[in-house]
Amino acid sequence: MNQLEVEYARKRKGKSKEDMAAAIGKSVVSYGKKERGEISFNDDEKLVIVRELDLTPEQFNTIFFDGSLPS
Repeated sequence: MNQLEVEYARKRKGKSKEDMAAAIGKSVVSYGKKERGEISFNDDEKLVIVRELDLTPEQFNTIFFDGSLPS
């Protein structure tokens, strides 16, 4: 997972860690650990992140799969 890209995407959309934590139903501490890559996002959380941050398929691939998915 590309932690910096998650953070940049969140900031570009003007979302706080608190906003994202609420969206995935976790504490801010737990969300922060996920954003830093200490804990993985589960598949349902990834879908919420994609919707909340309006990510393109390419951004999703870059952030969560380090660009390894075929295009």
